[in-house]
Amino acid sequence: MRLRTFTRFPFTKLHAVYRLSSNATLFLKIFLPAFWTTIMLGITLVTWFAPEHYFGGVPLESLRWATLFTLVVGVVSFWILLWPLKRVETDGQKVYVSNYFRTAFYDWERDVEALHESNFLFFKVGTLELNGVGSFGRKMRFLVSRRLLKEFKEAAPGVIPE
Repeated sequence: MRLRTFTRFPFTKLHAVYRLSSNATLFLKIFLPAFWTTIMLGITLVTWFAPEHYFGGVPLESLRWATLFTLVVGVVSFWILLWPLKRVETDGQKVYVSNYFRTAFYDWERDVEALHESNFLFFKVGTLELNGVGSFGRKMRFLVSRRLLKEFKEAAPGVIPE
């Protein structure tokens, strides 16, 4: 399996590029964890380092541990659930997979084994499975845009392996 990694998308104007992943991917992968972690870290630091008289003399021991526990569980949850999400685009011949910092492309016929779809809460999660190990592993998860995936399947029937 031949793999290449680009810092920019290697698209030309000759091929129409279809995005298969949802716009919510950027929000869920980057913005939500960054803002939530910043706010919770600030609250945790305040509860641990501010004097108790700022809180009306209320004992803060359980509040301190609760905020620290919430921060750690949140960061671990983001790391496990949201960080593996990728942005997926295709031109019908290749599939372009990005983690927003680097991009790899794979040939649909030669490199991609299957595309699985499953539901998780309100989202449809797609798993792109490769024949071998790629830049982001063998299985890459992304949030599927139902509308965009349907448009691509209509425009290029038979490209996506079932």
